[in-house]
Amino acid sequence: MMAIIAYIMLLTSVGKEHEIAEQIEKYDHVTEAKVVYGSWDVVVRVSLDNLSQLDGLVTNIRKLEGVEQTSTLVSS
Repeated sequence: MMAIIAYIMLLTSVGKEHEIAEQIEKYDHVTEAKVVYGSWDVVVRVSLDNLSQLDGLVTNIRKLEGVEQTSTLVSS
């Protein structure tokens, strides 16, 4: 079975991007969490076994203080 690769883009409160990226890097299934410039503040790469795991991870990320918006891209 192939892993599901997804990218989660986050918009954060001003000045929270580095703190949030450091927190997310510790989560299971997260392979990278990078602060970026542009429309999004943080991009997270994840590798999971199924969409249920992705749903749980995105839900947990959205609960973090300072995360204002997310958008998730699932690769095929």
